[in-house]
Amino acid sequence: MEIKNYIWDFDGTLFDTYPVMLDALQQTIAKHGIQYDGYLAYFIKKYSIRKFALDYATPEFINDYHALETKLQTDVKFYPQIPTILADIVNKGGQNFVVSHRDDKTYAYLGELAPLFTEIITGDNHFARKPDPEALTYLLDKYELEPSQTGMVGDRPLDILAGQNAGVKTILFDEAGIFLDNVIKADVLIQTWQTMIDQ
Repeated sequence: MEIKNYIWDFDGTLFDTYPVMLDALQQTIAKHGIQYDGYLAYFIKKYSIRKFALDYATPEFINDYHALETKLQTDVKFYPQIPTILADIVNKGGQNFVVSHRDDKTYAYLGELAPLFTEIITGDNHFARKPDPEALTYLLDKYELEPSQTGMVGDRPLDILAGQNAGVKTILFDEAGIFLDNVIKADVLIQTWQTMIDQ
């Protein structure tokens, strides 16, 4: 499978932000007195924090969570192999894009990596949320990307479904081994970014 152009999710894919997100979520759950006995990390990977708020909390919950997560997320780090991967894609004539539900803080978090992306789409662009393919279709059309040479890269089923709905290739980054059964049928499933460098 030859992929030239890559559309990247942000949280848990390019950047290892999930530990702090999970901490903020657990603290917000405690603050709101919510009882949840399930596997929280699995729930937010399979669905989303927004769905957790809709299913188990009050409307104020998501605002409290975002405020706390922003406060705690002070040392945002990309996965070590990511700069090499992104630069290699560009050096081979490809393009990188971001489609994230996170707001425009994404730009600040990307920092020195930002020039390696042709366009960055955040929640503040108000495209329909993944798995709706609206943002991906916009990029395909604007940059005349060939779907068979374009890949959606993410760490959650909704990223893969967005890619499938847009008709592009899909790469599932499953660091924790939550989705190794690959029932969503991603084209590629990897657990470490070093695998992508070694290929």
